[in-house]
Amino acid sequence: MSRWTILAIAWLALLLSFVDRLAWSSVASSVSAASGLPLTALGSFASAFFSGYVISNLVGGVVVDRLGSRIGMGSTLILLGLFTFGFSFIGSVPSGIAMQFLMGLAAGADYAACIKVLAAWFPPLGRARAIGILMTSLPVAVMITGSGIPLMLAHVEWPYVYRAMGVVTLLFGGMIMLLLQDTPGTVAAAGRISWREIAAVLRNPELARLALVGFGAAWGTWGFAFWATALMSKGHGLSPAQAGLATTLFGAAAVIAKPVTGAISDYLGGRRKMPILVVLLLFSIGLLAFGQLSSPLQFQIVATLLGFFGFSWGPILSTLIAEVGGHRTAGTATGATNALQQMGGVVVPLAIGAVFARTHSFASAFATMAAGPILAFLVMALFCSDAAYVRTAKDKSHG
Repeated sequence: MSRWTILAIAWLALLLSFVDRLAWSSVASSVSAASGLPLTALGSFASAFFSGYVISNLVGGVVVDRLGSRIGMGSTLILLGLFTFGFSFIGSVPSGIAMQFLMGLAAGADYAACIKVLAAWFPPLGRARAIGILMTSLPVAVMITGSGIPLMLAHVEWPYVYRAMGVVTLLFGGMIMLLLQDTPGTVAAAGRISWREIAAVLRNPELARLALVGFGAAWGTWGFAFWATALMSKGHGLSPAQAGLATTLFGAAAVIAKPVTGAISDYLGGRRKMPILVVLLLFSIGLLAFGQLSSPLQFQIVATLLGFFGFSWGPILSTLIAEVGGHRTAGTATGATNALQQMGGVVVPLAIGAVFARTHSFASAFATMAAGPILAFLVMALFCSDAAYVRTAKDKSHG
């Protein structure tokens, strides 16, 4: 099995996980109309999924390190497929919340398993590019749920959409259990990860600092994704179509940004810190500048640039976290840091909403958005380092 086959399997696994997660945004109104459940109450479903997802990230990485990527990824998709299928039978808000929580609990370990298996199969100077390609699964999932699911709903009732997704996810999880290899055949299988090794990773101060970098960066990215359309409409009177185009361009840029910046990091000899700093600096400046714009064309052009920098930190930072965690405990490092990183996406909508409600200032809202990447830049610049193999290469070049 080639490393590119492994990448394709991981990409599809993460794609299915994201589609199952994001489908609710396209289905909620249909569920409300069909069941009579209030749409406002159904909004709690997304929060329930996220709650389970964060908990699963905290423990899922440990499970992946203890049992391996094959079992971790395969079992994650099998359980997610079962719960996604089961969601089609809900009849009340409490049952929907419970099932979405279980879906999130099942899905959380998938990301750590994907990162761990790519860290094992790809060498350091090809790793960030591979992880960048892997992470294009998120914007593709957004496009699928935004356009494909509404087409399905035009022909079938919403429960059949979830049943179809559940069956596909479950079957792919079973295929992974049969086919995926944790490491290349040339690499000897390592012994089971000890609890002492896992505890050492969780106590690693470098990973705590990188998690804070991820929190700040995600604050800016998801703040824009959640609030930009509404702010452009309320702050400058853009039509939904004009504002929506700017936000769509922001997301579309991620498909290019993630693999390109990953490849650049690899080309620079595996250096992660400097590319992350450049991206965070430009992202921060771009958000502050966005708050000073006024015309639809300006918003659309700058949103595209913001999308490039607002997503391109992801694969480089994920690669660095896996490298700092080490091959044997990359899952634990990824899961634990991703749990904190995801919290940035929870807190920022509330913070920006509060600022805009109090000030009614478009510029202040985007300054609040930029505060996260600015914090991430400062922490990265002052307290974080490249992986050990890069620092060793630098020392030899200066020796």
